Amino acid sequence: MAEATDNRAVSALFRAFGGSGPRVVADVVINAEARGTHRAERLFFTLWIPLAAAVVAASMMVPLFGPLVGWLLAIPGALVLCHVLPFVLVAKSPAWHWRLWLAAGLLWAWFHRDAGGISGVFSWIWLAMGAANIAGFVWLGWLRTMRWNETGGVVWRGMILLVTHLAAIGIGFHYGWPWVLAGGALIAAFYCLAVLRPAGQWLGPVKTDTGDNSILLTIDDGPDPRDTPMLLDLLDRYGRKAVFFMIGEKVAAYPELAREVLRRGHLIGNHTMTHPQASFWCSGPWRTRREISECQRTIFEATGFEPKWFRAPVGHRNWFTHPVCGDLGLEVVAWSCRGYDAVEKEAGKVLERMLGKLCPGDIILMHEATPIAGEVAKGVLEKLEGGFHQSMRGM
Repeated sequence: MAEATDNRAVSALFRAFGGSGPRVVADVVINAEARGTHRAERLFFTLWIPLAAAVVAASMMVPLFGPLVGWLLAIPGALVLCHVLPFVLVAKSPAWHWRLWLAAGLLWAWFHRDAGGISGVFSWIWLAMGAANIAGFVWLGWLRTMRWNETGGVVWRGMILLVTHLAAIGIGFHYGWPWVLAGGALIAAFYCLAVLRPAGQWLGPVKTDTGDNSILLTIDDGPDPRDTPMLLDLLDRYGRKAVFFMIGEKVAAYPELAREVLRRGHLIGNHTMTHPQASFWCSGPWRTRREISECQRTIFEATGFEPKWFRAPVGHRNWFTHPVCGDLGLEVVAWSCRGYDAVEKEAGKVLERMLGKLCPGDIILMHEATPIAGEVAKGVLEKLEGGFHQSMRGM
């Protein structure tokens, strides 16, 4: 699987909050057609900069010539500004070019923030844009620190937890204990949103698609003495490959099944040693490392294969999953298509959920060791036979 596409925005605002944007191929051609940049950002600047230049010009012309003549002169004045400023506010990169424009806009806005009329409105919009860019810059910095691996990453995350909780307690001593509860609730809400969303990227990068138009099959919770041989036969019959995310304890119990998966051309992923689905999301750094590293070791000892991908139980990572995985050379993988076959008892309902929204690029999640594993797998494979390409990129 390829890395997520950069959205190619130049401002912190759109880089942080503008979405991923379309995948870019053949950079030279597409950039020449202006399709490689962030579309919403390009549209925003195309409208905003001329309007802002007109307001700046008007703020200078209206006091001298009056409202009517001043606004008429503001139109050619805006054209002059739009042609001159790019040469004055020049930088080596588009990002720094935008920062100079933003700084110039904020400087003007600061001195006109008390002005009435449209100048005052545009001043506050500039100031709000500055605040939004600062927020975007902070968020991008957060995401960069969430890529820190090994001991440094674990220590950094532990410090964040410690400092935020101490801050909440300190606020409580100063303003009263209801504020402690409010601060704790805010911390808990952020934590839950970060760890309980399988595709969430707040705590580090998570693979959720194949990066192209192909489909990737993934099967969790094996190996299973009943389902694994049956699934392997089905995959052979339809000419498909899959990634089996295996539980370390089950690999230790059925090492020959894990070896058979590899022998048939499939791959194995790390799915923790004991699959603690009810508590992995709140595990500390030591338990997290133990669950992941012991599964890694067990799979390697049984098969000679070292997994490159990790999937958390139920997709619920915890605060320390990413630095531990990074230290062990594992990428965190989620999915984009599922039917809840681990809890649903009717295969038809599962397939309806999955196949009704199946798209190119999807990572499909299925499970073994369930009463409907065979029916679900067969239904998915029959659907894929209709034209979806197989993906084993990066595997």
